[in-house]
Amino acid sequence: MPIKPGKTENEQEFISRCMSEETQTYPNDQAYAICKSKWDRQEMSKIKDTSAKVMARVAYDTKFRGINLQEDGGPCWDNYIQIGTKIVDGREVPDCRGPIEEK
Repeated sequence: MPIKPGKTENEQEFISRCMSEETQTYPNDQAYAICKSKWDRQEMSKIKDTSAKVMARVAYDTKFRGINLQEDGGPCWDNYIQIGTKIVDGREVPDCRGPIEEK
C-alpha cells in the first residue's frame, strides 16, 4: 500500500515513517528522495493560487530532476521510454524520452 502523509504529521514524522518502509526496497538516498517527493507533492496540492502552484511545480521538477521516483521499479514515467543513460549534476541517470504517442 502506498505511503501517504498523514493529516496530523509534520514533515519530519512523515519522512521518518516513510523511510522505515522505503529502505526495505530502496537504498537510503533513493528512499529519501521518494519520501521527500511525496511530502512535497502533498504540500503542493494545498496551494490554491494557480501561479504559485505552477512555480511550486517548476521548483519540484528542478529539485528532483534526474532522480527516479517511480515506486514500481520502472526507470521512466508513464508514456516515456528509456534510451540509455545520461549524466545529470554529476550522476548517471536514465535517459527517458517521451511522451510516447499512442497510435
